[in-house]
Amino acid sequence: MLHVGLPKTGTTWLQALLADSRDRLREGGVLYPFVRPGAMFHGAVEVRGSHEKFGLSAAEVAGTWEALCARVRDFPGLSVISHEVLGGATPAQIEWALRPLAGIEVHVVVTARDLARQATAHWQEEVKLGDTRSFADFEREQFRADTGRDAGPDAGGVRPHFWHAQDFADALRRWAASLPPGCAHLVACPPRGAPPEELWRRFAEAVGVDPALVDASDPAALRGTNASLGVAAIAQLRQVNAALAGRLDARDHHRLVKREYAEGVLAALPGRRPRTPADLAADWVPVTRAWLDEVGAAGYVVHGDPEDLVPSIPSADEPHPDVLLPGEELSGDPALLASEFVTRAGGVALDTPNASGRSRSALRRLRDKGRRGSGRR
Repeated sequence: MLHVGLPKTGTTWLQALLADSRDRLREGGVLYPFVRPGAMFHGAVEVRGSHEKFGLSAAEVAGTWEALCARVRDFPGLSVISHEVLGGATPAQIEWALRPLAGIEVHVVVTARDLARQATAHWQEEVKLGDTRSFADFEREQFRADTGRDAGPDAGGVRPHFWHAQDFADALRRWAASLPPGCAHLVACPPRGAPPEELWRRFAEAVGVDPALVDASDPAALRGTNASLGVAAIAQLRQVNAALAGRLDARDHHRLVKREYAEGVLAALPGRRPRTPADLAADWVPVTRAWLDEVGAAGYVVHGDPEDLVPSIPSADEPHPDVLLPGEELSGDPALLASEFVTRAGGVALDTPNASGRSRSALRRLRDKGRRGSGRR
């Protein structure tokens, strides 16, 4: 069973559940293969040929996909490989990925979430990776700029990344092209406010796993959640990225800025989360219904309520994601924070005094604020 994303659809949490329950799953006849820490990610990156984007070398990922597939071939029961990087694979990359699984019954699972929630998630994920653009920039350049799924290089254009990553009907079409009927599954992520275990129940049904093999109601399981950022945190992160201006390589940016600062510090801060503007969300309702019609016509198996994928329309009074209300600004000088990351990338400890004799403690102060405020969200 190949779970190929899509990005920002609870994939990190599902993978954490599978990894934490690896022994119990195996006792129940289900393999979540282990090669080394991070192998699912490295294998997916190898399939996509995207190692440079994630600060990896080709040598670091080479052979990982084959190693994962070898575990699957050697296991007599059901196996699950999961990573959202796989979702955007091209037909040629998919053909390469399926080759080591020849002779095995392969099913593909696509998890999807409504576009209005995906837009703000996609924006902040790109900012975590170093982007400095506003939501308005993304709205103009990506969210309202879909050129159609056939607008590849030969057609004189490239489909915006958001649409290539979130078109669940297209992802199923690409991955199911060489599979028998009934081997492609769409999991509709539950709506905002639903208990997390509902996503696990739908996913387990699609994969063919007894949901009781995993305790998805355990609060400790939520540590695998890729927490969102507030509007003020996104604004500050954009400023930090601008101050860095290429001063960190991709590996150090991923380690220090994305993982430690954005996901380890900013995500813990209290504050208002962004909502997609009402008019943009409304424009995506017919788009989603057209994709659902395609899914139905193709005979893909749907798990959960497909209506959960139709965007909900926020209030027209909801502040724009780029707008900071009075009192929402975060303390901390983005230029100083950027300098701290550059210093740390060179191996100097966070609290080492700088040339003026002052401790570089802006990041630590933000971390302490998050610990104090996390209980008030």
